[in-house]
Amino acid sequence: MNLIYYKSEKGNFGDDLNVWLWPKVFKQDLFQDNKDVAFFGIGSILIENSDFINKAETYNKKVIFGTGVRSINEAFDFDNSWDVRFVRGPYSSFKLTGKADNYIADGAYFLALLPEYSNYLKLPKKHDIGFVPYFKSIDKVNWQKICDALGWKLILPTNGDVEQFMKEISSCNSIISEAMHGCILADALRVPWKRLRFNAHLFEGEKVSEFKWNDWLLSIGIKKNVFIEAPMPKRQKLNKIFKSAYKKETENYLLNKLKLHDVVDFNLSSEKTMEDMKIKMEKEVDNFINEYL
Repeated sequence: MNLIYYKSEKGNFGDDLNVWLWPKVFKQDLFQDNKDVAFFGIGSILIENSDFINKAETYNKKVIFGTGVRSINEAFDFDNSWDVRFVRGPYSSFKLTGKADNYIADGAYFLALLPEYSNYLKLPKKHDIGFVPYFKSIDKVNWQKICDALGWKLILPTNGDVEQFMKEISSCNSIISEAMHGCILADALRVPWKRLRFNAHLFEGEKVSEFKWNDWLLSIGIKKNVFIEAPMPKRQKLNKIFKSAYKKETENYLLNKLKLHDVVDFNLSSEKTMEDMKIKMEKEVDNFINEYL
């Protein structure tokens, strides 16, 4: 079995979770055998003519297990060597199969099937609000300075320690996140969350970003895509020369926006949604084991 996923040089929790999670869900040596199978798990890596697809095509069989389509512009023509078990949400399902019903949710929710899942839920709350920046936004401002000023816990998606990231999420009463997987993990760990739009939607492009978020939100029964709107300011002519001045200005702007976060409600999928997903996930695990392991 060969894992197909995005690997950032800086590290990124949502993508790194693949390496940690799937061997726990199936078997420890899942990605160490010699089976001629490509496995797509967590990530928005279903991209037309991409390196991910091209690499997968070198294997006899390709399995899609909770993966997301990257944007509305993608088009696919998969042959019968592709086994689409399920995808992230209804948008991904429609783009891939022409029907909007072959989905469960993001693959990160399979965390809920692990024996240690209940331990994360029981961790004591040490912080009121935790904040997770997008991994491409880490160097845009001094996040620690901003979080200190707000009395929030900064949780970086780039530290490479999957378990520590989940413990830090669980230690908070609520989460505000620019990173989609910050919100996804908070939801899976039953921590209320809300989204910040700062740089991710500018870096990825509006169509890509909103397609991904809406795909996931609809999969967990949330129809309104609400967020704290604080897009990264464009540099003024003077600030193009003085980078430090631009950074300070952006930090002050963000701080003022985040102080007013109460105008946006926290979200959390329902317990029924979680239970329904668990039933579907358990069935998919059993079917996968019977067919591939």
